[in-house]
Amino acid sequence: MLNMMKKLIFPRIIALILIYGVIFLLLVMIQFTRQGAFTHTVGNITISGYYREPPNPGVSLASGEYLLTNGVSVFFGGIEFRMDDGSGLGFLYENGTREEVLPEQMVLFEDAASFKFPGGSELYFSTRYTGGMPELQISGLLSDPVQRLELPYRPLRNSQIRESSDGGLLVTAKGIDYTFGEAEIDAKSRILNLYAGGAAVSYQPVLENKSFIPDELVIPTALDIYEYEAIMTQWQDRSFTLWSQAVGSTTDEGLVTAYLGESIRRGAYKAAVASVSAGFLNGDRRTFESSVYLGRLDIGLRSISAYERDKVNRLSQLINEKSPNFLQEFHVFEYLEIRHNLPLIEGGVEIVRALDPSTLSLDITAGILEGWHDWRLYRSAQENPFDRLLDQACFVISSGAKKSPQGDRLFVFSGAEANTEFNLRLGKALALYGEAAGNTTWAALGRSLILSTLSFIDPAGMLPETLIISNQGDIIEKPQSGRLNSARLYRLLTTGTYPQAVNIGSSSGGIWAWTIASVSSVQENNIMDIAVSFPEGETHYMIIRGIRPFSKIQLYGIDYRTDPQFERYDSSGWSYSSSEQTLLLKMRHRSSVEHIRIFS
Repeated sequence: MLNMMKKLIFPRIIALILIYGVIFLLLVMIQFTRQGAFTHTVGNITISGYYREPPNPGVSLASGEYLLTNGVSVFFGGIEFRMDDGSGLGFLYENGTREEVLPEQMVLFEDAASFKFPGGSELYFSTRYTGGMPELQISGLLSDPVQRLELPYRPLRNSQIRESSDGGLLVTAKGIDYTFGEAEIDAKSRILNLYAGGAAVSYQPVLENKSFIPDELVIPTALDIYEYEAIMTQWQDRSFTLWSQAVGSTTDEGLVTAYLGESIRRGAYKAAVASVSAGFLNGDRRTFESSVYLGRLDIGLRSISAYERDKVNRLSQLINEKSPNFLQEFHVFEYLEIRHNLPLIEGGVEIVRALDPSTLSLDITAGILEGWHDWRLYRSAQENPFDRLLDQACFVISSGAKKSPQGDRLFVFSGAEANTEFNLRLGKALALYGEAAGNTTWAALGRSLILSTLSFIDPAGMLPETLIISNQGDIIEKPQSGRLNSARLYRLLTTGTYPQAVNIGSSSGGIWAWTIASVSSVQENNIMDIAVSFPEGETHYMIIRGIRPFSKIQLYGIDYRTDPQFERYDSSGWSYSSSEQTLLLKMRHRSSVEHIRIFS
């Protein structure tokens, strides 16, 4: 019995030793793998290879930076671009000699990768979207005396290479055809040639639908900027006439605000203020929107404080949830820049940089275009995080664009419907983008959307909210659609004399004003000098946020004391809320430019 037990125990011991040995080998292999091998996905590129530790243990690498050993491969569109031993990667020098090389360093970016070679040459892979499909761009920065870089490639198992009808090369991967375009390729040796000073090579999908030509979508009246402006002026004239007829009896704050803003532009401000109905002046429907024209800054302070809290909370929730839907908010980055809200700016930019262009939906495209424009306006010295999304955003817009059979109307549809307010916002964003980027076609497309939307306004100044396509292919109003009044449209399309938030100087650190005036400031030691431009002889009101407690204020160059009843008098005055860090101010202009001097 004892002998049998000994016989059973011995094999078990041997089995345990083998199991522990296998586990030890696996741990060694895992440790080696973690130390040496890597696979990274950058944009639409996959990169695999081996890295090495810095020769000096005290040397630390920057984020995204790796030292390489044994080579590396880049995968995209069914192709492997090889940069390893025996692959044939090499430099051709000016004297005709050739040398096989390997990259020694890699730097990864959001959607690109750079490979650096001994001697300073560099190979760069990046992706962008063209026609809704990812495209790979390969460029070489070759240092003297390198004349050409020969980059080997090979198809993956599930890919096929064949010659196209025009003699080029086609690679088919997952049902998609890719081509190197006009790049110089040695098809027999499967070598891609990159020349010093040469253009980048595009490895791109062959688009089946090449029928989209942006110029063909532009409606005739949007081609000429002067004709466009004439039509816009006619709409403003008609709207102003309607508002002037209604302002004496309306309690609609949007209409009153639009009417007073347009009256400043027309030099009829005093008469316009006098025509506002008593029902609105004394009613309970007023907020900070109209307070800059008509006063009651106590109401203005309460309503603007509530509005700001609600909006910041809403944006904070979306950004904390990493939701790109925060871009549905109108000019959201301008809003945050004016208020100097750096945490939300940084959080929003992180979301934008992480966005996969292929996932863009129509409802955030206007926000992407606005974000690109606002970033360019406020942070022109920094890389614009929206650049990489522009091509795909424009593709998404063009995919939903539908022109009327008569060719005189253009709308962007989401499914079977087009929202007119969204089309106005999108049109304005496209026009801003096109003008800033020097792209006349997209600017004209933006104007086309605006003019097409305004063409549906009825004699009462009302616009249907939703449009559909009829059985005959015409763009028509959806039955029982809601209505938008012209004052709401005016707010979307007009700047300047309409109430707006403005930053008060770059040195003010988050001080901003809700105003209808043109405002700038200069900080000198402990004095902030705010210059305010407004028609001489007229009175306006301001809500200035972010003002810390101060020692005194000067208006017209003299000290002014606070007075809680200042709005009752036919003169300038101010009051201050320390809990809200908000200055409420009434300014009667003795000259076109007045100065508010705040002493800290």
